[in-house]
Amino acid sequence: MIPLGEQSYYDLLEAPSEGTPQQIERAYRIARATYAPSSTATYSVFSADECASILRRIEEAYAVLSDARLRREYDARLRRVDPRAPVATGPAPAAAAPARTARPAPPPRPEPRALDSEIEGGLAPENGVFDGSVLRRIRVSLGIELEEISATTKINEHHLRAIEGNAYPQLPPPVYLRGFLKQIARCLSLDAGAVADSYTARMRETSARHG
Repeated sequence: MIPLGEQSYYDLLEAPSEGTPQQIERAYRIARATYAPSSTATYSVFSADECASILRRIEEAYAVLSDARLRREYDARLRRVDPRAPVATGPAPAAAAPARTARPAPPPRPEPRALDSEIEGGLAPENGVFDGSVLRRIRVSLGIELEEISATTKINEHHLRAIEGNAYPQLPPPVYLRGFLKQIARCLSLDAGAVADSYTARMRETSARHG
């Protein structure tokens, strides 16, 4: 069973849902290396037990997505969780795989041009760093309530407040956190990859300084 809002195996590995077996394997190797005991990217943030738990989840994802039959069955379950999810037309083992679970569109925004220009005029960080306070400022400027983002993304409000408050000890492991950040960024019409990369990099730097 795949609860709505939970990260799919594709999101977990940051692999395209229509990806080839080679793309899936490459994404798996990168994810595994990120949380390996020798990785410098996570050693100062997560304990050995936490990294081991994430690695088990990554191995589970790859075991399913690297097997043609298991992947077809998994893709079918994804479609049952969200029938609105489009079916991918790209290559996949033995069958076409669905695209990642579609998320509802962000709430409508009044006067989008004025709001967009306001962001360009000073709300977007000049240094390109997206931390919790920046994300909150942009959200508030767009008139979007935290409850709306929670309803759209299915992310618990506790996690949303922790993200905006830079409460790093209260956040989930980064493999899940990155998925949350990307969903939040899409609700705010921001570059999802840039937000996830910037926030997690800032979190690692801060944790290293206080470690």
